[in-house]
Amino acid sequence: MSKRNIVVTEAIGKYIEDLPVEIVERKGIGHPDSLCDGIAERISVEYSRWCQQNLGTLLHHNFDKVQLVAGEVEVGYGGGYMIKPIRIQIAGRGTPSFQGQKVPLDAIAIEAARAHIRETMRYLDPDRHMVIDSYAGRGADELAYVVDRVTANDTSFGVSHWPRSGLEHAVYETARYINYELIDRFPIGEDVKVMGARQDSSLILTVALPFMAEQVHDASEYIELRGAAQETIQAYADSLDNRQVRVMVNTADDVAGGAVYLTLTGTSAEMGDDGSVGRGNRINGLITPFRSASLEAACGKNPISHVGKVYNVLAMIAARDIVERVPTVREATVYLLSQIGAPLDQPLVATAYVRPVSGSLTPSMQADVAAVLDEHLSQPERVRERILKREFPLF
Repeated sequence: MSKRNIVVTEAIGKYIEDLPVEIVERKGIGHPDSLCDGIAERISVEYSRWCQQNLGTLLHHNFDKVQLVAGEVEVGYGGGYMIKPIRIQIAGRGTPSFQGQKVPLDAIAIEAARAHIRETMRYLDPDRHMVIDSYAGRGADELAYVVDRVTANDTSFGVSHWPRSGLEHAVYETARYINYELIDRFPIGEDVKVMGARQDSSLILTVALPFMAEQVHDASEYIELRGAAQETIQAYADSLDNRQVRVMVNTADDVAGGAVYLTLTGTSAEMGDDGSVGRGNRINGLITPFRSASLEAACGKNPISHVGKVYNVLAMIAARDIVERVPTVREATVYLLSQIGAPLDQPLVATAYVRPVSGSLTPSMQADVAAVLDEHLSQPERVRERILKREFPLF
């Protein structure tokens, strides 16, 4: 095995916490973009499982072209009804047959989409509220060959950082708290969005919170529920950071005019808000414009050879491991660049930008960081295994 081209250098510029302004966003699991990400990734996982169980091998695929076309509802205090269903359009590429055996691409894709919706959404019914179509086609033969050899099927890069800043932590954890805990206490849906802003040492979290129309009977009850939810989220957010945090919920509401965030299904996809893979959270679960990021749509890509997925996940795992295993490093950002046709464990260049806890980067620190990165690059198949086991969230 030839020596890997690993470069470790000291990060330049101000530390993220020292910048006067920072902006961070997380789209919840019921956001139309997140629904598309989740569906695409579930299709990739189920397709891979089918191939392993029935063919004994993994086949080329990229199901990262899922689009959601919003439906139409009539909704108000006390309930509503669906006028026009949400449409899910599945595109992308797979391998429809292998050694004479057909692969049921469309059936796998449609059932995987339904399964994701059922497991993710409490009120959105994939059979009553949605129409799901699959247009998946055959992938190019040369790309299937690249997958077979487990070499990079694209010239692209992956990047991620660790640790999260205080604002990133607050946004990420608050959104997950709402999606997985607050939803048990209030009549809300999953299409949550948390937009965080830090100015110096003051944090503002602007929260979009969908209330379920059938469980909110009038404006006074809506106001009461919104206020109680805001207080509960505020208390949780206060526990995440020792700086001043202000939570604001549904700031676009016009209660007097009847314009409030009520939904029939728990997602704005029911009316007026389309979705697409790759437009939401990055691999780290956030949208972080003040950080380095890849614009690759990781969800739905094959976990065998597509660097748009594998290298982004590997970069995050490596960055986190560098910080955890090299105590003199305060922060790490890892960049991995592939070259199509080259082995995954041999990137064209792998770069770690690290910020020391104190002082400057030393040769021993460089060696320690390079050793951690080299270890992760030597075992890209571990990333594939974690993705297929759904151990690593991708959005």
